Amino acid sequence: MRIHVWNAFASNNSGSYTIVGRFPTEELAARVAAELSQVLEEHERWRRSPGSRHEDPENPSPLRVLTQTYSLTQSEADLADQGELRVWSTGHQVFLHDPWTLTLQDSYEEYLRGRGGKVETRIRHAHGCIVSLFELHGTLPKKTKAETVSAVVEELYADDGPLVTLAPFDVQPAWREGSRPGEPVLTLGAVFQDLDLAPGYTAVEGIARRHGLRVSVRVSEDQSPGDPLGWLRPSHPPLERKLFDVWILEAGFSSKEVARRLTELRRGRYIDGPTVLKWIPDAVLKRLTRARAEQAVKFLREGGANAEPRPAG
Repeated sequence: MRIHVWNAFASNNSGSYTIVGRFPTEELAARVAAELSQVLEEHERWRRSPGSRHEDPENPSPLRVLTQTYSLTQSEADLADQGELRVWSTGHQVFLHDPWTLTLQDSYEEYLRGRGGKVETRIRHAHGCIVSLFELHGTLPKKTKAETVSAVVEELYADDGPLVTLAPFDVQPAWREGSRPGEPVLTLGAVFQDLDLAPGYTAVEGIARRHGLRVSVRVSEDQSPGDPLGWLRPSHPPLERKLFDVWILEAGFSSKEVARRLTELRRGRYIDGPTVLKWIPDAVLKRLTRARAEQAVKFLREGGANAEPRPAG
């Protein structure tokens, strides 16, 4: 008898990469983000064109032109597939985020500094979710401060608001109203998925601006074993609307199918059939708006589960 034994490890090579730059004015931050976004779009079209892997010195790639124009470090990474690199601005900040890459070349940070900014945050090769902490600042009359903060939260948590449409089911947003001098008017924590970061940030900033507030964002990688926003809970001020939990009472004919649907609802956080059976009966999604809870219940019932919404405790 012959026995073969293999010992292998997952390479786990690709992760997310985030750079945050800060600029002296919002106008400059918006201009830098727009210019870099345009270069990346042009480079992507160039990269997909025939023969782009063999760069012609007489016709360099858009990223190569950028590095030459600003005398930045040039690298063969200019020609690499950078995944889904996106650039956007929020207030004085410019964000670069790529969910699937080994690294980002030094020229991006050099470019931000060369345009008058400073690099305040870099998260290299993250495999956890990106935790976004929004700090809303502004001068509000004491008599109307609580009313304004409540209006902002209600708008953020509307059925079509960013905290409902873009936040994953399993890590619900949390917030806290500032009460001391120098504190933000409102501190809001959210864990958007990689491709929802830019639209999420833009939506939060738009709502804040409509109420006369400006936004600054701090980002970090979620490396906590539990709730990364637990320190902000319970949220204050509370929402005026009632929230609901989704309960699964029975898995029905296929716990595997229910697990697949629950994984989809939780934005890719993998769950298997035996795990679902261990949870039953219990709340599998928590503190959702009525519309979102009913949507999730309908989806789970279509997979055979006996599910129902219940008022959140």
